[in-house]
Amino acid sequence: MKTTITLLIICIMGAFSACNGQTSQTASSKKEIAQEDTIKQMNLLDEQTKMFGQVFTLAGMSDEENPTGGATNYLDMIEKMEGSEELKEQIREMYDLYDTSPDPTKKAELKIMVNKMLEEAMAKSIREE
Repeated sequence: MKTTITLLIICIMGAFSACNGQTSQTASSKKEIAQEDTIKQMNLLDEQTKMFGQVFTLAGMSDEENPTGGATNYLDMIEKMEGSEELKEQIREMYDLYDTSPDPTKKAELKIMVNKMLEEAMAKSIREE
């Protein structure tokens, strides 16, 4: 019985010491976190294009059969895809918008690009009516 109580007390003390052992963030660690926030995050569209290209290559497809066309980034894939130049330009604009969004230093530019795309879409829908 005494060993059980002793073991229980040791476990509780260990839990408290682990909780107290965690320190709050210092000024230098907060500065490091702020620096990480300003670093542009990876572009997932480019990474997906690379990954899918590798998957299709590993599956035995040649560059002609490969839906990504052996592209190394998303803009290359847009250039190699079949479609009208108007569609490609629209996809490039969407890519530029997406590419700007993860960068915390370009929020104002992002807002301008989104407003421009919305205005163009509204103008196009009014013309079609």
